[in-house]
Amino acid sequence: MEPVHIEDPVVLAARNTFHISYLYPWQRLVIANILDALAAGEHARSCSRPGNVSPDAEEELFDEDGCLRGRQIILLPTGAGKSLCFQIPALFAAGPTLVIYPLLALMGDQKRRMDEGGLEPALFRGEQSAEEREAQYRRLEGRDGKPPARLVIANPEVLAGEKVLSRIAAMKPAHIAIDEAHCVSEWGDTFRPSYLELGRIIDRLGAPAVSAFTATASPPVLERIAEVLFGGRAHLVRGEADRPNIRYEAVSCRMKEAALARTVHRSARPLVVFCATRGGTERTARLLRSVLGDQDIRFYHAGLQKEEKIEVEAWFHGHDRAVLCTTCAWGMGVDKKNVRTVIHRDPPPTAEAYIQEAGRGGRDGGQARAVLLWSPSDSARIRRMKDGAAKERAKVLEKAASGAECRRLVLLKALGDPRAGGDGKGGETLACSGCDVCGGTAAPPGKESEDGQIVLDFIRKNGKAYSATEAAGMLENEANRASRLKDGIEYWARGYFISALTEFEKEGTLTTYQYWPWKDRIGAVNPRHRRLLLRRPHRNFFSCLLSSVRRRPSPDEDGEVFSGSGRSSSRC
Repeated sequence: MEPVHIEDPVVLAARNTFHISYLYPWQRLVIANILDALAAGEHARSCSRPGNVSPDAEEELFDEDGCLRGRQIILLPTGAGKSLCFQIPALFAAGPTLVIYPLLALMGDQKRRMDEGGLEPALFRGEQSAEEREAQYRRLEGRDGKPPARLVIANPEVLAGEKVLSRIAAMKPAHIAIDEAHCVSEWGDTFRPSYLELGRIIDRLGAPAVSAFTATASPPVLERIAEVLFGGRAHLVRGEADRPNIRYEAVSCRMKEAALARTVHRSARPLVVFCATRGGTERTARLLRSVLGDQDIRFYHAGLQKEEKIEVEAWFHGHDRAVLCTTCAWGMGVDKKNVRTVIHRDPPPTAEAYIQEAGRGGRDGGQARAVLLWSPSDSARIRRMKDGAAKERAKVLEKAASGAECRRLVLLKALGDPRAGGDGKGGETLACSGCDVCGGTAAPPGKESEDGQIVLDFIRKNGKAYSATEAAGMLENEANRASRLKDGIEYWARGYFISALTEFEKEGTLTTYQYWPWKDRIGAVNPRHRRLLLRRPHRNFFSCLLSSVRRRPSPDEDGEVFSGSGRSSSRC
Protein backbone atom coordinates (compact mmCIF):
# COMPACT_ATOMS: atom_id res chain seq x y z
CA MET A 1 0.00 0.00 0.00
CA GLU A 2 1.31 3.43 -0.93
CA PRO A 3 1.95 5.69 2.07
CA VAL A 4 -0.59 8.46 2.45
CA HIS A 5 0.96 11.91 2.31
CA ILE A 6 -0.72 14.33 4.71
CA GLU A 7 0.24 17.92 3.96
CA ASP A 8 1.07 20.25 6.82
CA PRO A 9 -2.09 22.33 7.41
CA VAL A 10 0.01 25.41 8.27
CA VAL A 11 1.87 25.27 4.95
CA LEU A 12 -1.40 24.54 3.17
CA ALA A 13 -3.03 27.61 4.75
CA ALA A 14 -0.03 29.78 3.83
CA ARG A 15 -0.23 28.67 0.22
CA ASN A 16 -4.00 28.79 -0.25
CA THR A 17 -4.68 32.03 1.62
CA PHE A 18 -1.49 34.04 1.30
CA HIS A 19 0.07 32.44 -1.80
CA ILE A 20 3.24 31.71 0.21
CA SER A 21 4.93 28.41 -0.63
CA TYR A 22 7.65 28.51 2.02
CA LEU A 23 7.84 29.51 5.66
CA TYR A 24 11.12 30.37 7.34
CA PRO A 25 12.14 28.25 10.35
CA TRP A 26 11.55 31.14 12.77
CA GLN A 27 8.06 31.64 11.34
CA ARG A 28 7.28 27.97 11.87
CA LEU A 29 8.57 28.17 15.45
CA VAL A 30 6.51 31.24 16.33
CA ILE A 31 3.37 29.83 14.71
CA ALA A 32 3.85 26.50 16.51
CA ASN A 33 4.14 28.29 19.87
CA ILE A 34 0.92 30.20 19.20
CA LEU A 35 -1.03 27.13 18.08
CA ASP A 36 0.19 25.13 21.09
CA ALA A 37 -0.93 27.90 23.41
CA LEU A 38 -4.34 28.05 21.69
CA ALA A 39 -4.79 24.32 22.09
CA ALA A 40 -3.81 24.40 25.77
CA GLY A 41 -6.01 27.41 26.45
CA GLU A 42 -9.15 25.98 24.92
CA HIS A 43 -10.59 25.37 28.37
CA ALA A 44 -8.48 27.85 30.35
CA ARG A 45 -8.57 31.44 29.09
CA SER A 46 -5.11 32.44 30.35
CA CYS A 47 -1.84 30.56 30.07
CA SER A 48 -0.15 33.15 32.28
CA ARG A 49 -1.14 31.07 35.33
CA PRO A 50 0.59 27.68 35.16
CA GLY A 51 -2.16 26.08 37.24
CA ASN A 52 -4.50 26.39 34.25
CA VAL A 53 -2.24 24.31 32.04
CA SER A 54 -2.76 20.56 32.09
CA PRO A 55 0.20 18.49 33.38
CA ASP A 56 0.45 16.65 30.05
CA ALA A 57 0.86 19.90 28.11
CA GLU A 58 3.00 21.75 30.63
CA GLU A 59 6.39 20.47 29.46
CA GLU A 60 5.68 21.40 25.85
CA LEU A 61 4.38 24.85 26.72
CA PHE A 62 7.33 26.01 28.80
CA ASP A 63 10.89 26.71 27.65
CA GLU A 64 14.01 25.71 29.55
CA ASP A 65 13.85 28.87 31.66
CA GLY A 66 10.28 28.17 32.72
CA CYS A 67 8.71 30.84 30.49
CA LEU A 68 5.48 30.09 28.68
CA ARG A 69 6.04 29.77 24.94
CA GLY A 70 2.60 31.28 24.41
CA ARG A 71 3.90 34.49 26.02
CA GLN A 72 6.63 35.34 23.56
CA ILE A 73 8.69 38.26 22.29
CA ILE A 74 9.65 37.73 18.65
CA LEU A 75 12.71 39.59 17.40
CA LEU A 76 12.88 39.31 13.61
CA PRO A 77 14.47 41.55 10.95
CA THR A 78 12.35 43.92 8.91
CA GLY A 79 10.87 42.21 5.88
CA ALA A 80 11.04 38.77 7.52
CA GLY A 81 7.30 38.14 7.33
CA LYS A 82 6.21 38.90 10.89
CA SER A 83 2.60 39.45 9.78
CA LEU A 84 2.27 35.81 8.70
CA CYS A 85 3.18 34.76 12.22
CA PHE A 86 -0.16 36.02 13.54
CA GLN A 87 -2.27 35.91 10.37
CA ILE A 88 -1.82 32.16 9.78
CA PRO A 89 -2.75 31.14 13.36
CA ALA A 90 -5.82 33.38 13.06
CA LEU A 91 -7.16 30.94 10.46
CA PHE A 92 -7.12 28.13 13.05
CA ALA A 93 -8.21 30.03 16.18
CA ALA A 94 -11.69 29.77 17.69
CA GLY A 95 -11.73 33.48 18.53
CA PRO A 96 -10.38 36.56 16.79
CA THR A 97 -6.78 37.74 16.82
CA LEU A 98 -6.33 41.28 18.12
CA VAL A 99 -3.40 43.07 16.46
CA ILE A 100 -2.18 46.26 18.16
CA TYR A 101 -0.30 48.76 16.00
CA PRO A 102 1.38 52.04 17.04
CA LEU A 103 0.57 54.26 14.07
CA LEU A 104 -2.51 55.10 12.04
CA ALA A 105 -0.52 54.83 8.81
CA LEU A 106 0.54 51.32 9.72
CA MET A 107 -3.01 50.35 10.67
CA GLY A 108 -4.33 51.59 7.35
CA ASP A 109 -1.58 49.87 5.38
CA GLN A 110 -2.13 46.54 7.14
CA LYS A 111 -5.90 46.72 6.71
CA ARG A 112 -5.41 47.31 3.00
CA ARG A 113 -3.15 44.27 2.76
CA MET A 114 -5.51 42.08 4.82
CA ASP A 115 -8.47 43.14 2.70
CA GLU A 116 -6.53 42.21 -0.43
CA GLY A 117 -5.96 38.77 1.11
CA GLY A 118 -9.68 38.32 1.80
CA LEU A 119 -9.34 38.52 5.61
CA GLU A 120 -11.47 41.68 6.02
CA PRO A 121 -10.51 42.71 9.56
CA ALA A 122 -12.38 45.01 11.90
CA LEU A 123 -10.48 48.23 12.60
CA PHE A 124 -10.85 50.47 15.64
CA ARG A 125 -9.08 53.83 15.83
CA GLY A 126 -9.70 57.31 17.11
CA GLU A 127 -11.73 59.89 15.21
CA GLN A 128 -14.19 57.32 13.84
CA SER A 129 -17.72 58.64 13.49
CA ALA A 130 -20.60 56.83 15.20
CA GLU A 131 -21.56 55.27 11.88
CA GLU A 132 -17.98 54.14 11.16
CA ARG A 133 -17.61 52.66 14.64
CA GLU A 134 -20.90 50.79 14.37
CA ALA A 135 -19.85 49.36 11.00
CA GLN A 136 -16.70 48.00 12.65
CA TYR A 137 -18.73 46.45 15.48
CA ARG A 138 -20.86 44.69 12.87
CA ARG A 139 -17.71 43.45 11.14
CA LEU A 140 -16.28 42.27 14.48
CA GLU A 141 -19.41 40.36 15.46
CA GLY A 142 -20.40 39.08 12.01
CA ARG A 143 -23.60 41.12 11.79
CA ASP A 144 -22.74 42.42 8.32
CA GLY A 145 -23.72 39.25 6.48
CA LYS A 146 -20.22 37.74 6.74
CA PRO A 147 -18.56 35.50 9.35
CA PRO A 148 -17.15 37.32 12.41
CA ALA A 149 -13.78 38.96 11.83
CA ARG A 150 -10.77 36.70 12.35
CA LEU A 151 -8.53 39.74 12.78
CA VAL A 152 -9.11 42.94 14.72
CA ILE A 153 -6.84 45.98 14.27
CA ALA A 154 -6.52 48.59 17.03
CA ASN A 155 -4.06 50.92 18.75
CA PRO A 156 -3.39 51.25 22.51
CA GLU A 157 -5.37 54.47 22.87
CA VAL A 158 -8.63 53.13 21.45
CA LEU A 159 -8.37 50.03 23.67
CA ALA A 160 -8.31 52.31 26.71
CA GLY A 161 -11.99 52.99 26.02
CA GLU A 162 -14.17 50.58 27.96
CA LYS A 163 -16.83 50.21 25.27
CA VAL A 164 -14.43 49.07 22.54
CA LEU A 165 -12.52 46.82 24.94
CA SER A 166 -15.68 45.16 26.28
CA ARG A 167 -17.03 44.47 22.78
CA ILE A 168 -13.74 42.82 21.79
CA ALA A 169 -13.61 40.89 25.07
CA ALA A 170 -17.11 39.53 24.39
CA MET A 171 -15.75 37.83 21.26
CA LYS A 172 -13.19 35.93 23.41
CA PRO A 173 -10.00 36.77 21.50
CA ALA A 174 -7.63 33.83 21.15
CA HIS A 175 -4.42 35.70 20.38
CA ILE A 176 -3.10 39.21 21.01
CA ALA A 177 -0.26 40.40 18.78
CA ILE A 178 1.59 43.63 19.61
CA ASP A 179 3.44 44.84 16.52
CA GLU A 180 6.46 47.19 16.79
CA ALA A 181 6.65 46.24 20.46
CA HIS A 182 9.75 48.36 21.09
CA CYS A 183 7.30 51.27 21.30
CA VAL A 184 6.33 49.91 24.73
CA SER A 185 9.75 51.00 25.97
CA GLU A 186 10.49 53.97 23.72
CA TRP A 187 7.09 55.67 23.90
CA GLY A 188 5.27 54.19 26.89
CA ASP A 189 7.51 55.93 29.41
CA THR A 190 7.27 59.29 27.65
CA PHE A 191 4.45 60.59 25.46
CA ARG A 192 2.19 57.53 25.02
CA PRO A 193 1.40 56.20 28.50
CA SER A 194 -1.40 54.05 27.02
CA TYR A 195 1.33 51.56 26.09
CA LEU A 196 1.90 50.95 29.79
CA GLU A 197 -1.74 49.85 30.07
CA LEU A 198 -1.28 46.94 27.67
CA GLY A 199 -0.43 44.54 30.48
CA ARG A 200 -3.79 45.30 32.09
CA ILE A 201 -5.56 44.95 28.74
CA ILE A 202 -3.91 41.58 28.13
CA ASP A 203 -5.12 40.35 31.54
CA ARG A 204 -8.62 41.70 30.90
CA LEU A 205 -8.96 39.93 27.54
CA GLY A 206 -7.47 36.68 28.83
CA ALA A 207 -6.23 35.47 25.45
CA PRO A 208 -4.38 32.12 25.58
CA ALA A 209 -1.55 33.45 23.37
CA VAL A 210 0.17 36.84 23.42
CA SER A 211 3.01 37.73 21.04
CA ALA A 212 5.10 40.90 20.92
CA PHE A 213 6.83 41.48 17.58
CA THR A 214 9.71 43.82 16.85
CA ALA A 215 12.59 44.07 14.43
CA THR A 216 14.80 46.20 16.64
CA ALA A 217 15.29 45.86 20.37
CA SER A 218 18.41 45.97 22.54
CA PRO A 219 18.56 43.87 25.73
CA PRO A 220 17.29 46.72 27.97
CA VAL A 221 14.36 47.31 25.62
CA LEU A 222 13.52 43.59 25.61
CA GLU A 223 13.53 43.60 29.40
CA ARG A 224 11.16 46.55 29.49
CA ILE A 225 8.79 44.91 26.99
CA ALA A 226 8.73 41.74 29.12
CA GLU A 227 8.12 43.77 32.27
CA VAL A 228 5.18 45.77 30.89
CA LEU A 229 3.46 43.02 28.91
CA PHE A 230 4.33 39.83 30.75
CA GLY A 231 5.24 40.75 34.30
CA GLY A 232 8.95 40.35 33.60
CA ARG A 233 9.02 36.84 32.08
CA ALA A 234 8.64 36.01 28.40
CA HIS A 235 9.88 33.44 25.91
CA LEU A 236 12.25 35.04 23.38
CA VAL A 237 12.38 33.99 19.74
CA ARG A 238 15.26 35.67 17.96
CA GLY A 239 15.88 35.54 14.22
CA GLU A 240 18.83 37.09 12.43
CA ALA A 241 18.70 40.86 12.94
CA ASP A 242 20.95 41.60 9.99
CA ARG A 243 19.63 42.65 6.58
CA PRO A 244 22.53 41.73 4.26
CA ASN A 245 20.95 43.45 1.26
CA ILE A 246 21.18 46.89 2.93
CA ARG A 247 24.42 48.85 2.54
CA TYR A 248 25.03 51.29 5.40
CA GLU A 249 26.74 54.61 4.66
CA ALA A 250 27.32 57.84 6.56
CA VAL A 251 27.85 61.34 5.19
CA SER A 252 29.81 63.76 7.37
CA CYS A 253 28.72 67.30 6.55
CA ARG A 254 28.14 70.77 7.92
CA MET A 255 25.63 71.89 5.27
CA LYS A 256 22.94 69.21 5.32
CA GLU A 257 20.64 70.80 2.78
CA ALA A 258 23.27 70.63 0.03
CA ALA A 259 24.43 67.17 1.12
CA LEU A 260 20.86 65.90 1.08
CA ALA A 261 20.06 67.32 -2.35
CA ARG A 262 23.24 65.81 -3.82
CA THR A 263 22.55 62.42 -2.26
CA VAL A 264 18.93 62.35 -3.43
CA HIS A 265 19.93 63.37 -6.95
CA ARG A 266 22.53 60.60 -7.19
CA SER A 267 20.55 57.80 -5.52
CA ALA A 268 18.24 55.12 -6.83
CA ARG A 269 14.50 55.49 -6.32
CA PRO A 270 11.90 55.00 -4.85
CA LEU A 271 13.52 56.91 -1.99
CA VAL A 272 12.55 57.86 1.55
CA VAL A 273 13.98 60.82 3.50
CA PHE A 274 13.43 60.69 7.26
CA CYS A 275 13.21 64.00 9.15
CA ALA A 276 12.81 64.64 12.86
CA THR A 277 9.80 66.98 12.76
CA ARG A 278 6.62 67.58 10.79
CA GLY A 279 7.78 71.02 9.73
CA GLY A 280 11.11 69.52 8.71
CA THR A 281 9.42 67.13 6.29
CA GLU A 282 7.53 69.96 4.61
CA ARG A 283 10.58 72.24 4.35
CA THR A 284 12.73 69.39 3.05
CA ALA A 285 10.20 68.43 0.38
CA ARG A 286 9.92 72.04 -0.79
CA LEU A 287 13.71 72.43 -0.86
CA LEU A 288 14.25 69.24 -2.88
CA ARG A 289 11.50 70.11 -5.36
CA SER A 290 13.06 73.53 -5.87
CA VAL A 291 16.73 72.50 -6.07
CA LEU A 292 16.21 69.37 -8.15
CA GLY A 293 13.37 70.75 -10.27
CA ASP A 294 11.46 67.56 -9.52
CA GLN A 295 7.76 67.33 -8.62
CA ASP A 296 7.91 63.62 -7.72
CA ILE A 297 8.66 64.64 -4.13
CA ARG A 298 6.06 64.83 -1.37
CA PHE A 299 5.86 64.83 2.42
CA TYR A 300 4.01 62.74 5.00
CA HIS A 301 3.53 63.14 8.75
CA ALA A 302 0.98 62.53 11.48
CA GLY A 303 -0.41 66.05 11.22
CA LEU A 304 -2.00 65.46 7.82
CA GLN A 305 -5.72 64.94 7.52
CA LYS A 306 -6.91 61.36 7.07
CA GLU A 307 -7.78 61.91 3.41
CA GLU A 308 -4.37 63.51 2.76
CA LYS A 309 -2.57 60.54 4.32
CA ILE A 310 -4.51 58.05 2.24
CA GLU A 311 -3.80 60.02 -0.93
CA VAL A 312 -0.03 60.31 -0.23
CA GLU A 313 0.23 56.63 0.71
CA ALA A 314 -1.50 55.59 -2.51
CA TRP A 315 0.73 57.93 -4.52
CA PHE A 316 3.94 56.57 -3.00
CA HIS A 317 2.96 52.90 -3.27
CA GLY A 318 2.18 53.27 -6.96
CA HIS A 319 5.17 55.40 -7.98
CA ASP A 320 8.63 54.09 -8.89
CA ARG A 321 10.26 57.54 -9.07
CA ALA A 322 8.80 58.86 -5.84
CA VAL A 323 10.71 60.61 -3.05
CA LEU A 324 8.84 60.71 0.26
CA CYS A 325 9.98 63.06 3.03
CA THR A 326 8.51 61.75 6.27
CA THR A 327 8.70 61.49 10.02
CA CYS A 328 8.65 58.18 11.87
CA ALA A 329 4.88 58.20 11.23
CA TRP A 330 5.61 56.30 8.03
CA GLY A 331 8.58 54.34 9.28
CA MET A 332 7.13 51.38 11.15
CA GLY A 333 5.95 48.40 9.18
CA VAL A 334 4.51 50.29 6.20
CA ASP A 335 5.40 48.03 3.34
CA LYS A 336 6.57 49.33 -0.03
CA LYS A 337 8.68 46.49 -1.33
CA ASN A 338 10.98 48.25 -3.78
CA VAL A 339 12.36 51.22 -1.82
CA ARG A 340 15.97 51.46 -3.02
CA THR A 341 17.35 54.26 -0.82
CA VAL A 342 16.60 55.44 2.72
CA ILE A 343 18.23 58.72 3.78
CA HIS A 344 18.15 60.12 7.31
CA ARG A 345 18.41 63.87 7.18
CA ASP A 346 18.06 63.89 10.96
CA PRO A 347 19.32 60.99 13.08
CA PRO A 348 16.69 59.17 15.15
CA PRO A 349 17.25 58.91 18.92
CA THR A 350 18.44 55.29 19.01
CA ALA A 351 20.12 52.60 16.97
CA GLU A 352 16.92 50.55 17.22
CA ALA A 353 14.90 53.33 15.60
CA TYR A 354 17.53 53.79 12.91
CA ILE A 355 17.62 50.12 11.92
CA GLN A 356 13.82 50.02 11.96
CA GLU A 357 13.56 52.98 9.60
CA ALA A 358 16.52 51.97 7.42
CA GLY A 359 14.78 48.61 7.07
CA ARG A 360 12.09 50.25 4.93
CA GLY A 361 14.55 49.73 2.08
CA GLY A 362 15.02 46.54 0.11
CA ARG A 363 12.01 44.65 1.43
CA ASP A 364 11.80 42.86 -1.92
CA GLY A 365 15.24 41.33 -1.27
CA GLY A 366 16.97 43.63 -3.75
CA GLN A 367 19.92 45.84 -2.90
CA ALA A 368 19.23 49.05 -0.99
CA ARG A 369 21.25 51.85 0.59
CA ALA A 370 20.78 53.41 4.02
CA VAL A 371 22.52 56.80 4.20
CA LEU A 372 22.85 58.71 7.48
CA LEU A 373 23.72 62.42 7.33
CA TRP A 374 25.75 63.48 10.36
CA SER A 375 26.89 66.96 11.34
CA PRO A 376 28.68 68.49 14.33
CA SER A 377 25.32 69.84 15.50
CA ASP A 378 24.08 66.25 15.87
CA SER A 379 27.00 65.45 18.17
CA ALA A 380 26.43 68.69 20.08
CA ARG A 381 22.79 67.77 20.63
CA ILE A 382 23.86 64.48 22.21
CA ARG A 383 26.32 66.25 24.51
CA ARG A 384 23.51 68.48 25.75
CA MET A 385 21.21 65.59 26.65
CA LYS A 386 20.40 65.31 30.37
CA ASP A 387 18.95 61.79 30.49
CA GLY A 388 21.97 59.52 30.98
CA ALA A 389 20.35 56.37 29.57
CA ALA A 390 18.99 58.17 26.51
CA LYS A 391 22.37 59.83 26.00
CA GLU A 392 24.20 56.50 25.98
CA ARG A 393 21.74 55.05 23.48
CA ALA A 394 22.14 58.09 21.23
CA LYS A 395 25.94 57.77 21.37
CA VAL A 396 25.66 54.39 19.65
CA LEU A 397 24.38 56.07 16.51
CA GLU A 398 27.12 58.71 16.75
CA LYS A 399 29.68 55.92 16.90
CA ALA A 400 28.09 54.21 13.91
CA ALA A 401 28.14 57.47 11.92
CA SER A 402 31.58 58.82 12.73
CA GLY A 403 33.75 55.97 13.94
CA ALA A 404 36.24 53.73 12.17
CA GLU A 405 34.44 50.48 13.05
CA CYS A 406 32.16 48.63 10.64
CA ARG A 407 28.83 50.47 10.71
CA ARG A 408 26.83 47.24 10.46
CA LEU A 409 28.73 45.73 13.38
CA VAL A 410 28.15 48.76 15.62
CA LEU A 411 24.42 48.73 14.94
CA LEU A 412 23.96 45.00 15.42
CA LYS A 413 26.04 45.03 18.59
CA ALA A 414 23.64 47.64 19.99
CA LEU A 415 20.79 45.21 19.37
CA GLY A 416 22.55 42.47 21.26
CA ASP A 417 23.10 40.32 18.17
CA PRO A 418 25.36 37.45 19.37
CA ARG A 419 27.31 37.41 16.10
CA ALA A 420 28.27 41.04 16.63
CA GLY A 421 29.47 40.38 20.17
CA GLY A 422 26.38 42.06 21.57
CA ASP A 423 25.76 39.26 24.05
CA GLY A 424 29.17 39.79 25.64
CA LYS A 425 30.19 36.19 25.02
CA GLY A 426 32.37 36.66 21.95
CA GLY A 427 32.18 33.81 19.47
CA GLU A 428 31.91 34.00 15.71
CA THR A 429 31.81 37.56 14.37
CA LEU A 430 29.47 38.68 11.64
CA ALA A 431 31.09 39.43 8.28
CA CYS A 432 29.90 42.75 6.86
CA SER A 433 27.90 42.38 3.67
CA GLY A 434 28.15 46.07 2.84
CA CYS A 435 29.06 49.37 4.47
CA ASP A 436 31.23 52.28 3.35
CA VAL A 437 33.78 51.65 6.12
CA CYS A 438 34.44 48.07 5.07
CA GLY A 439 34.22 49.09 1.41
CA GLY A 440 36.96 51.68 1.87
CA THR A 441 34.87 54.64 0.70
CA ALA A 442 34.14 56.23 4.09
CA ALA A 443 35.79 59.48 5.14
CA PRO A 444 38.61 58.91 7.67
CA PRO A 445 37.28 59.32 11.22
CA GLY A 446 38.29 62.49 13.03
CA LYS A 447 38.71 64.50 9.84
CA GLU A 448 36.82 67.67 9.13
CA SER A 449 33.94 67.10 6.74
CA GLU A 450 34.79 67.99 3.18
CA ASP A 451 32.28 70.82 2.91
CA GLY A 452 33.66 72.21 6.17
CA GLN A 453 37.22 71.84 4.88
CA ILE A 454 36.51 74.02 1.86
CA VAL A 455 35.42 76.82 4.18
CA LEU A 456 38.48 76.49 6.40
CA ASP A 457 40.91 76.31 3.48
CA PHE A 458 39.38 79.41 1.89
CA ILE A 459 39.75 81.41 5.10
CA ARG A 460 43.32 80.19 5.59
CA LYS A 461 44.27 81.38 2.12
CA ASN A 462 42.27 84.61 2.33
CA GLY A 463 42.38 85.43 6.04
CA LYS A 464 41.36 88.96 7.03
CA ALA A 465 40.45 89.70 3.39
CA TYR A 466 36.67 89.28 3.35
CA SER A 467 33.65 89.65 5.58
CA ALA A 468 31.62 86.52 6.29
CA THR A 469 28.99 87.58 3.76
CA GLU A 470 31.59 88.24 1.06
CA ALA A 471 33.36 84.96 1.71
CA ALA A 472 30.08 83.07 1.62
CA GLY A 473 29.17 84.66 -1.70
CA MET A 474 32.47 83.67 -3.32
CA LEU A 475 32.21 80.13 -1.97
CA GLU A 476 28.61 79.83 -3.20
CA ASN A 477 29.53 80.93 -6.72
CA GLU A 478 32.46 78.55 -7.05
CA ALA A 479 30.63 75.59 -5.49
CA ASN A 480 27.63 76.04 -7.79
CA ARG A 481 29.87 76.44 -10.84
CA ALA A 482 31.45 73.09 -10.05
CA SER A 483 28.13 71.37 -9.31
CA ARG A 484 26.70 72.60 -12.61
CA LEU A 485 29.65 71.02 -14.42
CA LYS A 486 29.13 67.73 -12.62
CA ASP A 487 25.36 67.37 -12.21
CA GLY A 488 23.77 70.29 -14.01
CA ILE A 489 22.30 71.40 -10.68
CA GLU A 490 23.11 74.18 -8.22
CA TYR A 491 23.02 72.65 -4.74
CA TRP A 492 24.53 75.50 -2.77
CA ALA A 493 23.08 78.65 -1.20
CA ARG A 494 24.94 81.54 0.37
CA GLY A 495 23.12 80.99 3.64
CA TYR A 496 24.64 77.53 3.96
CA PHE A 497 28.15 78.96 3.95
CA ILE A 498 27.22 81.79 6.33
CA SER A 499 25.86 79.19 8.76
CA ALA A 500 29.05 77.13 8.45
CA LEU A 501 31.22 80.19 9.11
CA THR A 502 29.09 81.04 12.14
CA GLU A 503 29.42 77.50 13.42
CA PHE A 504 33.20 77.60 13.12
CA GLU A 505 33.25 80.89 15.02
CA LYS A 506 31.22 79.38 17.86
CA GLU A 507 33.68 76.49 17.96
CA GLY A 508 36.56 78.96 18.22
CA THR A 509 38.19 77.92 14.96
CA LEU A 510 37.47 81.16 13.08
CA THR A 511 36.92 84.69 14.29
CA THR A 512 35.58 88.01 12.98
CA TYR A 513 38.03 90.82 13.80
CA GLN A 514 36.66 93.87 15.56
CA TYR A 515 39.55 96.32 15.03
CA TRP A 516 41.09 98.29 12.18
CA PRO A 517 42.45 97.53 9.58
CA TRP A 518 40.63 94.15 9.51
CA LYS A 519 37.36 95.18 11.15
CA ASP A 520 34.48 92.81 10.20
CA ARG A 521 36.91 90.58 8.28
CA ILE A 522 37.02 86.89 9.09
CA GLY A 523 40.16 84.86 9.72
CA ALA A 524 41.56 81.81 11.45
CA VAL A 525 42.22 81.91 15.17
CA ASN A 526 45.89 82.40 15.95
CA PRO A 527 47.36 78.91 16.43
CA ARG A 528 49.40 80.21 19.37
CA HIS A 529 46.12 80.89 21.18
CA ARG A 530 44.20 77.85 20.00
CA ARG A 531 45.59 75.05 17.92
CA LEU A 532 43.79 75.05 14.58
CA LEU A 533 43.19 71.46 13.50
CA LEU A 534 42.98 71.45 9.74
CA ARG A 535 43.33 67.80 8.82
CA ARG A 536 43.15 67.64 5.09
CA PRO A 537 41.14 64.96 3.28
CA HIS A 538 42.54 63.36 0.17
CA ARG A 539 43.21 65.94 -2.54
CA ASN A 540 40.19 66.40 -4.76
CA PHE A 541 38.29 69.18 -6.45
CA PHE A 542 38.23 71.10 -3.19
CA SER A 543 41.78 72.16 -3.93
CA CYS A 544 40.84 73.21 -7.45
CA LEU A 545 37.76 75.04 -6.21
CA LEU A 546 39.69 76.91 -3.54
CA SER A 547 42.41 77.91 -5.95
CA SER A 548 39.77 79.15 -8.37
CA VAL A 549 39.16 82.19 -6.21
CA ARG A 550 42.50 83.46 -7.55
CA ARG A 551 42.91 81.21 -10.58
CA ARG A 552 39.82 80.09 -12.47
CA PRO A 553 40.33 76.47 -13.62
CA SER A 554 40.12 75.55 -17.26
CA PRO A 555 36.90 73.84 -18.49
CA ASP A 556 38.60 70.48 -18.82
CA GLU A 557 39.53 70.31 -15.13
CA ASP A 558 37.62 67.89 -12.94
CA GLY A 559 34.25 69.42 -12.04
CA GLU A 560 33.50 67.20 -9.07
CA VAL A 561 32.70 68.93 -5.80
CA PHE A 562 33.21 67.24 -2.44
CA SER A 563 33.72 63.68 -3.69
CA GLY A 564 37.43 62.94 -3.80
CA SER A 565 39.32 60.96 -6.41
CA GLY A 566 37.56 57.67 -6.80
CA ARG A 567 35.75 58.15 -3.50
CA SER A 568 32.07 57.59 -2.82
CA SER A 569 29.86 60.24 -4.40
CA SER A 570 27.51 60.03 -1.43
CA ARG A 571 29.89 62.01 0.77
CA CYS A 572 29.52 65.76 1.00
